[in-house]
Amino acid sequence: MKRQLHEFQVRTANRLRQRQGRKLVIRVVSNASASATKLRDEDAEQTEAPASAMQPPLTPLRRRNKIWQWWLLWLSIIFGLGGTALAAFFLLATIPPQVNCKNMSPLAPEMDRLTCAQQAAQSGKLEQLVEAMKFVKSLSPDNPVYPEATRLMEDWSRSLLAIARQKIDQGDLKGAIAIARQIPSSSPLYPEVQAAMKQWQGDWRQGEEITKKFLATLKEQKWFEASLQIQALSRLDNRYWDQKQLDKLIDRMSQEKKAWQQLEEAQTFAEAKTPEGYAPAIALAGKVNPNTYVKSKAKAEINLWSQELLKITAEHFEKEEFDRAITAAQLIPPKTSVYKEAQDWIQLSRSYAVAQENKILSFLEAQAALRQISPKSPLRQQARVTEALWQSNLQDRLQMQFAETIASFDQPLAFEFAISQAQAIAPKRPGRIEAQTQIAHWRKQIQQIQDRIALARSKQLATPGTLESLRAAVEEGSRIKLGQPLRIEAQTYIAQWTKAIQTMEDRPILDLAKGLAQQGNLQAAVAAASKIAPGRALYSEAQASLSDWVTQIQIAEDTPILNEANALAANGRLTAAINKASRIRYGRALYREAQGAIARWASEREAILIERQKAAELQQSIEDSSSESQTNSEPEGNY
Repeated sequence: MKRQLHEFQVRTANRLRQRQGRKLVIRVVSNASASATKLRDEDAEQTEAPASAMQPPLTPLRRRNKIWQWWLLWLSIIFGLGGTALAAFFLLATIPPQVNCKNMSPLAPEMDRLTCAQQAAQSGKLEQLVEAMKFVKSLSPDNPVYPEATRLMEDWSRSLLAIARQKIDQGDLKGAIAIARQIPSSSPLYPEVQAAMKQWQGDWRQGEEITKKFLATLKEQKWFEASLQIQALSRLDNRYWDQKQLDKLIDRMSQEKKAWQQLEEAQTFAEAKTPEGYAPAIALAGKVNPNTYVKSKAKAEINLWSQELLKITAEHFEKEEFDRAITAAQLIPPKTSVYKEAQDWIQLSRSYAVAQENKILSFLEAQAALRQISPKSPLRQQARVTEALWQSNLQDRLQMQFAETIASFDQPLAFEFAISQAQAIAPKRPGRIEAQTQIAHWRKQIQQIQDRIALARSKQLATPGTLESLRAAVEEGSRIKLGQPLRIEAQTYIAQWTKAIQTMEDRPILDLAKGLAQQGNLQAAVAAASKIAPGRALYSEAQASLSDWVTQIQIAEDTPILNEANALAANGRLTAAINKASRIRYGRALYREAQGAIARWASEREAILIERQKAAELQQSIEDSSSESQTNSEPEGNY
């Protein structure tokens, strides 16, 4: 109402500027209609004043007064126009009082409420536009502000429809429909809104149906059929479906293809059926996008491969390949059905691997590993049995540790005490084998100490180097029997001493033989040297001299025979020469020389025989020819 009053006063001031000679009286009243009435009354009074000016002239005094009246009139008009201008300027320059929309009373005038609704709707926010629409719905058609409100409602309806379209573009069909339904049927845009909602709902049903078919084909890896659904979606005249959702479906198909390729590559690795093949297979399958259909199949494959790895783990464990069992079990990923059991296998295998060190701390660590196996685990019973075994091993190891500490003094009495401690471990105890092994070792150590003493005594006896001392050393060293620790070392010394003894015993014999040989008595020398038996220290030297002497004897014996054979051959008696030389037997010194001569004589004899045969054949041929000639000449004599 204040705005109407302001507009009315300004329009009135403009009209009065065109009406020269009228007096303007402006009064601020609370009611615009009353103000207008007052103005009309003042205007009527002013119109009467000029009418009196049309009366006939009066007396000079009255005429003078009349002139002054005219001056006063014009001054009044001038001042009135100036005042009007000042008032108009003041009214134009002064902002009308603002409506307090924050504390608006329900009983406030409709114009004020409409003004507040318009101000709120200018923000473009959904809540303010809806409230403005509700206010318009509450107005009756005969309300003075209804025409203006109807005009504003059209603008607000467009704003609401724009917000609804934004919701549609964002994929919020329900939100868009809810906003569009806020537009009343009295709005000029109501038919357009209804058509838009129908279009949205139709596009939505079609888009959802296409998407459903697309996902179904995608789940079965039917890439061509999925591409057809993408093409169908692109033909929808809807920004949300043919742009945003279309891009999503294209990305989804790309993700599914990539995921399927990853799974196929993983399956190729897994065909090796070894930990080295399952490791990259599980890694690749684990990288499959969780938002794809392939992910469920990848999980199933990972579970299957994990079960195979668990079997491999058990096989390695049975073969006591504990490190390989741990490696295989560690390849099983956490989010699998057999992961907990795999962890139990790791603890069990680690327990055995650590216990192999056979140390006190190792058995304690092995027991700690077994306690980490879950009570509900299939391996729990085996873990209990193994833990009891490690406890027995721990007790035996403590017993052996004490025995080994005593044995570390390296004294026969210490070894004897250590042996008694180790013998306390019963036959069926897990440490029995180790105890027996150590007992054998310590007994060997005791024997070695004893042998060392005996060998030292033997060396001491052999120090003088006399025949008697060496024989005593050999006798003492021979007490170290076969199988004792220092047997080989003792036999080495005994061999040296025995060689020295034999040398002392046989040297006089060999020297005697050499002396006889120098005197030319080779037969006596050979007989003397032959007394040195095989295997003795000087046997090789004696045999060398003996061989030389025998050669000299054989040459002396066989040279006359060979000379006689040569003489026979020189006289042409080759056969006799051969027979004579054949008396030199194999192995004697002149055997090869005799055989060479025999071969030469045999060749000469063969040549002589051939010549004789040829001569005989020639003689026979001559005789045959002569006889034939005589036979042919006898008939001629008859004639």
